[in-house]
Amino acid sequence: MESGLAARDDLFLQTKFTGRQGQDSRLPYDPDAPIPIQVVQSFASSLQHLGAKRIDSYLLHGPTQRIGLAPADWEAWRAMEAIHDSGRVRLLGISNVTLEQLQGLCQQARVRPRFVQNRCYAVQRWDRQIREFCGLNGLVYQGFSLLTANRQVLLRPELARIAKRHGRTVSQIVFRFALDVGMIPLTGTTDAGHMKSDLEVFDFHLETEEVEQIEGLALE
Repeated sequence: MESGLAARDDLFLQTKFTGRQGQDSRLPYDPDAPIPIQVVQSFASSLQHLGAKRIDSYLLHGPTQRIGLAPADWEAWRAMEAIHDSGRVRLLGISNVTLEQLQGLCQQARVRPRFVQNRCYAVQRWDRQIREFCGLNGLVYQGFSLLTANRQVLLRPELARIAKRHGRTVSQIVFRFALDVGMIPLTGTTDAGHMKSDLEVFDFHLETEEVEQIEGLALE
């Protein structure tokens, strides 16, 4: 916009409900309240802090256990479905999830998730199994910690050679790789220079063999 300010429709707002075990001291809900009430209180807090009346995407921060989905997870999800029904949320999602948990959620949810947001490790082939499931089922995969979770991989000479070939930084190559394999790369930087650099990845593509080489880095 000419004023330099973005309109609401220009923004995609995404926030999460985080259970007590994953929250810090800044609780946005009463920890003694039933989980559905915690979800409602947390959502209201998000609306207030974001200055918004609706959210584009509301995520369950993660299951409460490593294997399967617990009753508490379903309580939270059903409360999120109710908020979705109210029209205050367009899309639901989940983060920090395994393939088995995601499959179970998709099978039993009344409102299926549209987003999956996971920490993306090269040693796990950049979460390939879950990405493939997402691609086959109309879900959008969001990868976070693409740089911080893969510090050793970023030092690989293969990445340096690809970056030199394209006249880019290694970080830009990783973000471009993420886009080329169909994920939305997330970055949490607060540095203006890094933000600018991260956005300068839309005017080039990696070659097919370069994508395959990066996908297989952890296997070598």
